[in-house]
Amino acid sequence: MKKAKDIKFLLYQVLYIFVVCVMALKGAELTLTQVIEDDGKPKVILSPEQMDSIQDLLSRSIPVDTNKFALVDKELLKNDTKTQELIRQTMISNKSFVSNNPIVEKPVIEDKIEKVEQKIEKEIVIGNVELYQYHQNAVHNQGDNAIIIAGVTIPAHSTGRVTLGGESEVTITAGDKSKTVNVLENKKPQISILGVGGMGENAKVSNLQRSTGFRVEITDDFPEQLEVKFSGAVTVVNKGNGVYDITMNAFGSRSAFDNFTDGKEAPYKVGFTVSVTDKLAGHKMTKQQSFTFGEW
Repeated sequence: MKKAKDIKFLLYQVLYIFVVCVMALKGAELTLTQVIEDDGKPKVILSPEQMDSIQDLLSRSIPVDTNKFALVDKELLKNDTKTQELIRQTMISNKSFVSNNPIVEKPVIEDKIEKVEQKIEKEIVIGNVELYQYHQNAVHNQGDNAIIIAGVTIPAHSTGRVTLGGESEVTITAGDKSKTVNVLENKKPQISILGVGGMGENAKVSNLQRSTGFRVEITDDFPEQLEVKFSGAVTVVNKGNGVYDITMNAFGSRSAFDNFTDGKEAPYKVGFTVSVTDKLAGHKMTKQQSFTFGEW
């Protein structure tokens, strides 16, 4: 039996030497480096170059907790506005996120722009409007929000009319914004009477009653608010723009003239009165003038 075992041992030795020689001829690494750990697990062996590559990869990686975040393909995200809005809302609620994708940040930028635009929209824009006391003022709202002046609401980009009284200033509001505007004084109307015909002791009634004797001019900031009245024996021609021509119309005949001058001494006078009232301001102005003559 011992002789048979020796033969078997020699055969194994020869076979081992043969395998080693074949592997050497094939260029195999025959170092005796340990490839299995003591516990039987394979031993990982990395070159210095491989270690550097792994460290570089780890340094450029961003850890993401997949229990809290989801990775979205940026190409799909570009045109998916619903997903962009969902990401924006998630960013706002969590106040922490991980992303190098500028498309995710776009909703945040748009949100800031929207807030600035909303702030601008709330500004009160009425241009260089002038407001007057006792006047129906036209106000053009150039802003994007409705404004309120003296209880009157004017929609955006619309013109409204605001009637003011004796206020020295008014407050204009638009949402939570407000501004104070000074109110200008509504000045009283002015009356001027200019004689344009010959007057005096030698003036004839027949001439005065067929030609203009006086020209009345009425000036005011808002002539459309005025009510103008003439009283006396006169004929009035309205020339427009507050100008009136006045002609005497006192005598229908010579006998009427004689009756008027009986017991009087020349020169004779026939007067008239101009009354002007501002219907909104309540201003009242009056002025009197007379025709002077001495003959029929």
